[in-house]
Amino acid sequence: MGASNGTDRDAPPGGPEAEDAAAQFYMRRPHERKKSRFERFLARNVAQAVMNSIGSYLNSRRSKIYLAYRPDSHFDFESIPRFSEFYRRFVHQAPRYNPGDLARLYTLILNVARVLKDDIPGDFAELGVYRGNTAQILAEAARAAGRRLYLFDTFAGFSSADYADAEPPSQAFADASLDDVRRLVGTESVEYIVGKFPESLSGVTVANRFAIVHLDCDLYKPMAAGLAYFYPRLSPGGLMILHDYTSGHWSGCAQAIDEFLKDKPERAVLIPDKSGSAILVKS
Repeated sequence: MGASNGTDRDAPPGGPEAEDAAAQFYMRRPHERKKSRFERFLARNVAQAVMNSIGSYLNSRRSKIYLAYRPDSHFDFESIPRFSEFYRRFVHQAPRYNPGDLARLYTLILNVARVLKDDIPGDFAELGVYRGNTAQILAEAARAAGRRLYLFDTFAGFSSADYADAEPPSQAFADASLDDVRRLVGTESVEYIVGKFPESLSGVTVANRFAIVHLDCDLYKPMAAGLAYFYPRLSPGGLMILHDYTSGHWSGCAQAIDEFLKDKPERAVLIPDKSGSAILVKS
C-alpha cells in the first residue's frame, strides 16, 4: 500500500488545484445568494420567532436538545454545496448519535476544506472508524485531492486489553463490520487496516506524512498510541481531530490527550459538539 501524490507534494500551498478540491466541500462566494420573498420571510420572521420562543425556552434549560442557527456562510452563501449528501451519509449508520450533531458535521467539513484549500501536504487517517460516518466524508476529500485515506479499526468493537473496569464493556461498538463500512465509504483511495492499533501496522505500508488525522478511540491506550504515532507525522498546518475529549464519558481518552500535550507547543481548541471534540493544528 503506497502513499499518494498527497504525501510527496513539495509545491507551495494553495493554487488552482487546491481551490478546486476545497470547492467540493466549501465554496467562498462573493455575493449573497438570491432568495425568494418566501425564503426571506422564513429566515427572518419565522426562524426568528421560533428561536425567540421555543429556542429561548429550550436553550435556557437543561434540555438534551437545543435550537441553533445554521452558519451564515452556509445558509446565505451556499458555501457547502454537498451538505445534504454529507448529512445523509453522516446519519446513515449512526441514527442514534448523529442526526442532531450538526456542530460536529460542520466542524469536520469546514476544517477539511481549510486543509485542502491551503494544500497542506499529506494523506488522511482515521483511528476508530466504527460504522464509517465520518470516514466517508474524509474519503470524499481524499478522492477530490488525489490523496489516500487510511482507516484503522478492529471493526469488531473494543479490544478487551484496552478497557479498564471503569470503562464500558468490550462489546461496545461491536455492531459494525468491515463490509458495512466498505459499502458506505467505498474502496477508491481508501486503505483498510484491520486489527488492534498499533499492532495492526505490522507488515503494512502507510503514508509517512499526514494532513488530517481523526482520532476517535474512546479509551486511554488506543488514544495514547494514536497520538504518539500520528503527531510526529502530521504536517505543519495539518489537522488532528480528537473526539470525545470533553464529553465526560471517556475519562481515559481525555487523560491521554492531556498527558500528551503537556510538553507540546499546541493546545486543543474545544468544540461544542455532542461528544466534546477538540482540534489541534500542528505548528
